Amino acid sequence: MTNARNNFLAGVFVLAGVVLAVWASFMLADRSSFESTMSFTVRFPIASGASGLKHGSTVLLGGQEIGRVLDVGFDTGADARPRAVDVRVEVRSDLALHESAVVLLEKPLLGTLSSINITDPGATGSRLADGAVIAGVTAPPAFLADAGFGPEQSRQVREAITSIEATMQNVAAIVERSGPKVDQGMDDAQAVLAQLRAKLDEWSARIDSTTANVDRASARLEPLLAKAELTLDDARTTIAAIRSLIDDNRSRIDATVASLERAAAKIDSDTIESVNVALREGKDALGVFSDAVSRVSALVGEQTPNLRRTLANLRLMSDQLKLTAIEVRSQPWRLLHQPSTKELSSQVLYDATRSYAEAASDLRAASEAMQAAAALHAAGAGGVPDLGMLSTRLGEAIAAYRQAETYLMDKLVEADRRK
Repeated sequence: MTNARNNFLAGVFVLAGVVLAVWASFMLADRSSFESTMSFTVRFPIASGASGLKHGSTVLLGGQEIGRVLDVGFDTGADARPRAVDVRVEVRSDLALHESAVVLLEKPLLGTLSSINITDPGATGSRLADGAVIAGVTAPPAFLADAGFGPEQSRQVREAITSIEATMQNVAAIVERSGPKVDQGMDDAQAVLAQLRAKLDEWSARIDSTTANVDRASARLEPLLAKAELTLDDARTTIAAIRSLIDDNRSRIDATVASLERAAAKIDSDTIESVNVALREGKDALGVFSDAVSRVSALVGEQTPNLRRTLANLRLMSDQLKLTAIEVRSQPWRLLHQPSTKELSSQVLYDATRSYAEAASDLRAASEAMQAAAALHAAGAGGVPDLGMLSTRLGEAIAAYRQAETYLMDKLVEADRRK
């Protein structure tokens, strides 16, 4: 009984050792042979896919194995619709791979087992880390790759095909739009050809008639040419007579030409000089006249405010004389009346008011004269008056205005106190 129990335990121990050995072999076979590894995901478009890849497929760098495929799955969105094929790979961590690396899916010419080949580790972008995602593309066949056909050429071919398709669509649209016009053009051309055929007979008859007319005209030209030859002979005879006449009167012609030359020389030496002197004197006179006009214009511009003030004073004086005449006619007895103290104080207030009005008028005239001179100076006109003198006059007018204003205010205050 004891031996049977020992034999059973020994068998269980052996069987457990065999199972453990098999499990260890599987675990060791599934582990990477590299000391340090990293994993990232290669994402292929759903249109090209990642056919031939499965767990354990090799990952190559420049044709040398650097890792393997761990699993193949799909990248899905929130609606569970597959958008791309994700291949998670495991590679050596001591090799620097960047985001700009070129990852190709290489399919064999024979068989179905594919591999991933990294043809360019990349030089730009950050270094790939665990869990990173990088785009992958399908590699061209080996014979095209050896000839230099790569992803860029594949993209160019696709773009060329797309451009050709767009061009063909445009051509088809143009043909479709221009079809009726082309048909109409063909119909018009056929109509023109029919008209030409109908006109050929008529034009042939006209050409024959024109040829006959030319023949008749040439027959008529021969007598005319003979007459023209006679006319040329007469012209030669006339020219010979004119030459003989010129030779006979050569001396007179020479004398006439000499007289003309002397007259022209006299005109150049005497008349032209007199004309030039007259022009210079006229130019000088115009300059003097222009200067005088400028001075008169400046004087008028300067004295315009004074002239206006004089006219205003004349109008005021005429109004005052008119009022005086009216008052004398209505109350002549006031000429013999002696004014009272109240009337004298009113007269003083009236005089202060008149002085204030005169000072205001002088100030307005001085300011207008200064404005006119400033306008002439800004316009660059000639004969601008002295601005310093006008400024002094304006200061004096301001001082007189202030003094008259103060005097008037004092008299108004005194009149108010007396009330």
